[in-house]
Amino acid sequence: MKPFFTTILVAFIATTSLISAQTSLVYNLKVGDQFKVSQVANQDIVQDMNGKKHEMKNLLEGDFTFIVEEINDSLYGLKFKFDRFKMVSSSNLIGEIMNINTNDSIADDDIEGKIFAQLVTVDLGMKMYKNGKIKSIKGSNALISKMVNAVGDIDEFTKEVMKESMKSEFSNESLSKSFEQMTYIYPNHAVNIGDTWENNFEGDLSSKNTWTLESITNDDIVITGKSSVIFNNTDVDVAMNLTGDMTSNIITSKKTGFVKTMTTTSTVNGNSIMHKMNDLKVPTSIISNVTYKIEKHVQ
Repeated sequence: MKPFFTTILVAFIATTSLISAQTSLVYNLKVGDQFKVSQVANQDIVQDMNGKKHEMKNLLEGDFTFIVEEINDSLYGLKFKFDRFKMVSSSNLIGEIMNINTNDSIADDDIEGKIFAQLVTVDLGMKMYKNGKIKSIKGSNALISKMVNAVGDIDEFTKEVMKESMKSEFSNESLSKSFEQMTYIYPNHAVNIGDTWENNFEGDLSSKNTWTLESITNDDIVITGKSSVIFNNTDVDVAMNLTGDMTSNIITSKKTGFVKTMTTTSTVNGNSIMHKMNDLKVPTSIISNVTYKIEKHVQ
């Protein structure tokens, strides 16, 4: 028979090992920390127009910087700024739809170029919880105003219509939901390797996410994600209602908690409703691949 105290000792050691193996996954940032982010997104859209394929390709590139400006018990205050924005959109039926790069010179008649050039001229403020959930963003109203004013001499009614349209992408709330998909990956409790947890993303691309802590090394934390995705996008001409799946592979810094690399792949399918074609339903699929690479910048 095993001695009673040996049983207690073994149980104590096992419990202690379990406790020590648990990890609290949070951001550990310091005032003055700067993180340079490079994002590349490729999107392939296919619509079946009565047997005729309409194929569109979108390329989105962006460089932006997060700077930690203040810290309290539960929140980080960060300054956020765009450093570069590029978008190229093309169609097999139409040809090139859009080609914007804020690093390029802008022609006098390039209205879209003038609008998006304002992205790199305005700093935004961000409040983020230590698990990466974003509480708020401020500064988008000034950004939207500059984008609209860059168009030139237009009447006030047209300006207001443009501002309302831009809010779907650049309002404080829309930007919060967008950036949360890069930052909000941590649970509210300590976890062991192999444990899973869930959270949700909201916005045009909403998802229910299940994350898994795969491994921890001296420098890195490896996390994977599987998500059920809903893509809803509505404007005057077309409404999209698509569903599908997304996978994520993430490496974060064990020291700071900030993402070092993140790749996501999603496939969604459904219908586009063409309002100007008597609400014609067009079968639509979208495949998206997004990569983030982040480096801590030392001044």
